Parts: sequence; C-alpha cells; structure tokens
Amino acid sequence: MAWGVNSVLSMGVGALFASQANIQTTGNNISNVNTPGYSRQVVRQEERTAINGRPGQVGQGVVATEVIRYFDAFVEANYLDKLGTSQRFESQYTQLRYVENLFNEASSNGISNSLTELFKAWNNLAQKPDDMATREALLSTAQIATTALANTDASLAKLADQVNTMIAQDVESANQLIQEIAALNKEITANYLAGRNNPNELMDKRDAKVRELGAIIDVDVDDRGPGAYNLHMKNGCTLVQDNIPFSLKLGGPQVENNLPASSPYKGRVDPSDPTSPMKTLHFSGADNYEYTVEIVDGGDIGSGATFRVSIDGGASWLTDESGQPASFKANEEGGSQRVGELDIWFDAGTVATGDRFVISPKQDVYWVSPTAGPINISTQIYMNGADNTERIMGGSLGGLLEFRDYRLGDYRDRLDALSQSMVWEVNRIHSQGAGLEPLSYALGTYAVGPGRENVPLGSPEAQFAWAERLQSGNVSFAIFKSDGSAYIPYPGLEVFSPANFDPAVNSLQDVADAINNAAFTDADGTTHSPFTARVVDGRLELSSSDATKYSFAITDDTSGLAAALGINTFFTGEHSADLGIRPDILGNLNLINAGQVNVPGELNAGDNVIAKEIAELASKAVEIGTTWNKNTSQPLSSYYSTLVTKVGADTAAVKFTAAAETAMALELYTRQEEISGVSLDEEMSSLIKFQASYKAAAKLITTADEMLQTLLSLKQ
Repeated sequence: MAWGVNSVLSMGVGALFASQANIQTTGNNISNVNTPGYSRQVVRQEERTAINGRPGQVGQGVVATEVIRYFDAFVEANYLDKLGTSQRFESQYTQLRYVENLFNEASSNGISNSLTELFKAWNNLAQKPDDMATREALLSTAQIATTALANTDASLAKLADQVNTMIAQDVESANQLIQEIAALNKEITANYLAGRNNPNELMDKRDAKVRELGAIIDVDVDDRGPGAYNLHMKNGCTLVQDNIPFSLKLGGPQVENNLPASSPYKGRVDPSDPTSPMKTLHFSGADNYEYTVEIVDGGDIGSGATFRVSIDGGASWLTDESGQPASFKANEEGGSQRVGELDIWFDAGTVATGDRFVISPKQDVYWVSPTAGPINISTQIYMNGADNTERIMGGSLGGLLEFRDYRLGDYRDRLDALSQSMVWEVNRIHSQGAGLEPLSYALGTYAVGPGRENVPLGSPEAQFAWAERLQSGNVSFAIFKSDGSAYIPYPGLEVFSPANFDPAVNSLQDVADAINNAAFTDADGTTHSPFTARVVDGRLELSSSDATKYSFAITDDTSGLAAALGINTFFTGEHSADLGIRPDILGNLNLINAGQVNVPGELNAGDNVIAKEIAELASKAVEIGTTWNKNTSQPLSSYYSTLVTKVGADTAAVKFTAAAETAMALELYTRQEEISGVSLDEEMSSLIKFQASYKAAAKLITTADEMLQTLLSLKQ
C-alpha cells in the first residue's frame, strides 16, 4: 500500500479517534470515582501495521482496539476467601453478644444467685424443719430457681427461632444473587467480542454480586472468560455454571439413606406394591445435631441387629459409661430406642453391617442441582473442632448454622444438664425422706414410653428419662398404723425380695408387681399387704391397700427407683423448659421432706437430716454432663460458672477471630482498590495528556490538509 498525504491524514484521524476514546474513558473514570464496585478503565492501543517503502518501513499510526478494566483476579479470589471467613465469625459474634447478656450474672435474679438462694432455703429448713413459714419460703425460692432456668432456656430457644429466620433470609438472598449472576453471565457472553469489546460495566456488576454472595456463603471463582465463568462452594458444589443457576433450599426434619448397592435393606416396605415407600429409619423428637446411624451388627430388624450413633458424621461415636462405643438395638416402632433427644426405629427388613442413615432432626440447608436431589450442606463441626469440608464453611450463612447447632445447641445442652442434675440430686435425697405426715397415695411424675411397661427400665427401649441413673438395689418402706405408730422398725419393708431390682432386667410392671406382692408379718403373726400398685399412662401409681389401716414413707432406696419414677420427690421435669415442683407439695407443705423415719420407725417433726443433706449440695461435687460430653464431677454452682465462662470465652475468641479475618479482608480489599480504584490525581494528569494528544492529532490532520491543498495547487 502506498503512503503519502492520505496516509498522513488517515494517521491523524486514527490518533484523533484514539485520543477521543481515551478522553471519554478518562471522563467515565472521573464520573465514577465514587461509584461502588467500579473498576478503573483504560483504552488499549495498538500500533497499526507499518508499510515497507522508501526510505524504509513507515508507521501507520495508532488504533484504539478495546477498553479494558484494571482488576486483579488473584487478589479478588483471596479477598472472597477472607470475606467469607470474616462474615462467618462476625455473624456468630453478633449472636453471641445476646447470649452473653442472657448469662450476665450481675443481676440478682440470675441463675447463679437463684441456686445459691435455693440451697440457703434448704439450710434454713434444716434449722427449722417444722416451721411452716420456712417451708413456704423454700417453696417460693425453688419456684424462682426453676423459673430462672426455664426463662433462660426460653430466651435461648427464641434466639434459635430468630436465627432460623435469618438463615431463611440468607438462603433467599443467595438464590437471588445466584440467578442474577447467571443472568449477567449470559449478557456478558452476548456482548463480548474478543480483543474488541469488553462489557466492563456488566463484569463490574457481576463482581459486586459475587462479593455479596461471598458474604453469605463461601465462594470460589473459576473464570475462564465469557462462556466459561463458574462459581463453586469450597466443597465443590456448583452455584453458577456460566448462565445456569443452581440453588439452595431449606429442608425440615428428614432421614437420608446411605446404603451401598449390595445392602439387602434396599427395597420397598411392601415389595408387592410399587407405590409403597422405601424401607428406612424413622425418628421422633428434635435436636440441634445431625445424627449418623451406622449398623454395627447386621441382621433382621428386631432380631439382633444393632447400631451406633455419631453427631459428627462418623468421625467419633457416642460412648457408654466404660468409654466404649454405645450400641443400640435396631427395632421396629414398638421397640424404638431413646438416643439423646430422639427415639429411633426401623421398618422391618434385613440390614447389613455398615449400612448408614443420616437423621436431620432440624431445619437444614440443602444444595439443589438441576439433575440431582438435595444434598445437606449445613455446617458440621467435628468433635475436635475441625470443619467438615464437604459442608458450608464460610459466610454469614455458615456462621449462623454453626452458632445455632454447635454453640447455642451446646449451651442449651449444658443448661439442661445443670437442670437435670439439680433435679436428680435433690429428688434422690428427698425421695428417701419423710415430711410432717406419711403418705397414703403417690403418683409418679416420670413415665416410660407408650406400651413400654414391660421393657427393662434401664434399656434405651423403655424411653425412660432417668434410665441411665438407675442401678441394682432395693427400696424400703416404713409402714404406719392409723395412730401413726410403726408396724415394723427401721428400715421397714423391702419391696424386692429375695433378689434386688435390676434395671437391665426389671420393667415398670415388674416394679408394680413387686410392690403388690410386698408383705410383712407383725408381732401378732398377722400378715399384711399394705400396698396397691399399678401402671397408669406409663407412670407408677402407689397407694395404701387400705387407707384406714396403712400409710407409708420411704426409708431407703439404693436403686434410685423412687427418684427416677417421681415418687416422694420434690422437683418435676427433666429439662430446663419443663421444671416444676411436685403438684401435691404445692397443695400441702407438710409433704416437703426435711427429715427421715427414725430407727424405731417413727416420723420426727424435728428431724433435719434430709434438708441438711440437700443444703450440702451447694458445695458437693456431683456427676454432671451432657449426652455428647463426658461427665464431670463438680458442684452445681461450679458447673454453671463453667458454662458462663465458656460463653464468655467463646464470645471473646470469636470476636478476636472476626477482627483478625476482617482486617485481612480489608487489606485485600484495599489492595484491589489500589489496582481498580480511580485516582483523581492520576485521571486529571491523564486528561491533560490525552487533551494534548487530541490537539496534536488535530494539528496532524490540519497539516495533512495543508499538504493536500499544496499538491492540488500545483495544477494551477
């Protein structure tokens, strides 16, 4: 191609257009200096192909090829990582501050103070065991203590409900962002032309949306250019595949079968009915943890098959008192097993060793793909504190799930453990005492599961609140005549004879039968059967066979039966939420047991043995712990102090981690801003440069025009 005046003119036009593009791009940068998410843009210029000629190769000027943006994908990936982690801990810290306030013991109405006052009240009763005003004060103090525990648990439960609402909002926001990012990917692909047109505005919008999503859930970006832009969670679950959006959803309590192809348990409940449901595990109850159930001994359901349970996906297993993995019978519904807060049973069939079932007894987050069923991705923490890397590990959603299940859930479990130990220890002592009058009727406050009257009380199958507290032993009763004198001296009548009660063998019906069969012969040689016992709605009902002839009091109980069944006890309930005082005590203060039946077999109004022993619980070490944590031996007040300390330590640790991660995220954000942010000083300098370039390009065109005019004038 020849070069000459026209070539110079063309070169000037190209330079003019390039300068115009640079000035417009610079103006756009200046205009958007305060626009969130805007990345500084620059015109990429290329030298036009030179022409070979005389006096040699001559340049053809410049061409503005495309407008690109300054954006560091590596820095952004690191920023998204730290953003997700910081938001995980920030969301937890916000919620932990509320919990810390609930356990603030600066108030005189706190749990610690109410427990102190409760045992002081028992000590006061020990000073005046027959004083009705002191008994009334004890009752009032006990109600304050149970109310304090119940109110704290109710506040924690309310906080859990609020967190569930926030989780639902995060899931909804995440799904909306996923759809918007997929839609932006489609637009970017449609407007992109390699080396010529970059949809920078759309890419900025997409990056802003990705940051919003990264604050909710952990995100990894796989950007291979338009048409190949993907978002994944760190566990590999795809959120966006170019213009295809995936989604999250909330799911309620459910069971997932994880059975190998060879498992004989695969199939329908009714093989002859193709619409019959598939065989599976079932459960009732609710808990904060996900239960993994694994078959240990394969075989027919109800005929020797056993299972074990984990709350961290099988990384560790629930143990028994000896520290060995606890084993439970795999039964049908009539023989369901109580494990933690759940009752578990199976459809009839044959299971194989290694068959697994996952119980989610709560609202969880699931990943949904267009071609696969929902997969539970709710945050899961192993017992050693490590994350399950196949679950959500970042963002406010991960933080809320961790707080709800592993922090708030643990605090409620520990509070329940405190309540249960207080109830058990007080009831254990109180049940072996006597008030100012004997009993002629008692109805237990604790029941076995429906239809479990003939199941051994110590078995998980009994669905009995205090099954693990029972031990082999006997229960002895003092029997009184109508005038208040004893038929037989201390310790009175032993119910189980000749063998002791055995929780691994004897059922509630066995207990009722033993009481009905209990008899003694007085000094006159007359045989007496003083009791009538029966099972009513899973509870033991005990009464005098003839109220005009017999009344009774418990003198000794080495088995724990009376306390476990709720006979002659003080407290009712087994969780913080349902604590109370035995109803007949509320109507008759004489039934508060301050003393014991003495050796001659008499009730002594001035006896204070029981009240004194209960008062000593203020400083006595007792066994206390949760289903999932090893029992410790310490006073109730010390255990509560440990709980308060744990809440404070957790809050401080999360606050520190949140601050550290936020600082690192801010550092990366600042670094990205240094790269993609607009500097007015730099843009003004560039504007002056491009303005001069524009003038020079215009001058070049003017010069070319003058040259052309000179050439044309040669013809004249």
